[in-house]
Amino acid sequence: MVVATLDHVDMRGERGQAAVEWVAVILVAAIGLGALAAVAPVDGRSLGGLVAHRFTCAVTRACDDGDDALVRAYGRADAELVRRHLPGFVFEPGERQLPVDWRECRDIACATAADDRDLDVHRTDAGRQATVFTHLLRRGDHTYVQYWAYYPDSNTAIAGSDRLWERIPLAQLAGKALTGSTQYPGYHRDDWEGIAVRIDGEGRAETRVTSHGHWQWCKQSRCGGRWGPATGWTRVSRGSHAAHVPLDARPTGFVRAVTPVPTGYRYVPLIPGRDLHERTTTSAGIRLIPLESLPRRAYRRLDPDISPPWEKDAYHDPESSES
Repeated sequence: MVVATLDHVDMRGERGQAAVEWVAVILVAAIGLGALAAVAPVDGRSLGGLVAHRFTCAVTRACDDGDDALVRAYGRADAELVRRHLPGFVFEPGERQLPVDWRECRDIACATAADDRDLDVHRTDAGRQATVFTHLLRRGDHTYVQYWAYYPDSNTAIAGSDRLWERIPLAQLAGKALTGSTQYPGYHRDDWEGIAVRIDGEGRAETRVTSHGHWQWCKQSRCGGRWGPATGWTRVSRGSHAAHVPLDARPTGFVRAVTPVPTGYRYVPLIPGRDLHERTTTSAGIRLIPLESLPRRAYRRLDPDISPPWEKDAYHDPESSES
């Protein structure tokens, strides 16, 4: 593993030779994290990203994870809870944007990073740190942590429709005849996507994520609206940024018919570096900003039809079916 630029980690292998002092830092971190892994399940990509991020921060002293702001907003115990349940992001090939701070970046030019399946990236090419906004609620004996990711735009890419639109002038003309505009109909500015974690009184956590105005757990239709166990990862679709928890749904049995029908499913987590060969942003390097601490009047919509998190039903009702 090598740090290519600040918080850009190439997972392909080592290149060059580090100074003795740097090696010592890595060894100390590896020993400590190795002990942690012995008592807690940590996948290799998350562990590697954590080591690399902490190492980069120690050397450059240029990292701001937002943890002090979390403590001021929520208190130390809840701040640790919010940080602990943040998943890492794995991006579908072709998706170049990272979630960013809308106060610093509202254009794709400052939100893009290399589209390289071997990278663990925490900063855009323009130097903007991957950022996620948080919101904490309590309803009865449940605690809800919401993580809201902002992308400067959304470009629905189902079945490669965006690429066809770019290459076929007739499609643009047909679109203009129907809508009066040659702008791709799946495009809009300001894209907010959410990850919600629900924690019960016993400390058990479930999660769901946003997808096209609603919530889901896995990508399969049977996961629509459902909460399910977290795996430590959320997968971001190319273009639209619709999310799902990456899982492999394996049938547990079949009923005989003309075509065998599954009787049930067992869900197996898909982990980057093991099951998915895609670019990641591990949670350790993501800056967290509590929405409770920001003045809402400072936000200006760039698309009148796209609501910020605090205007969504789910922001106030964490069990809402709409996002």
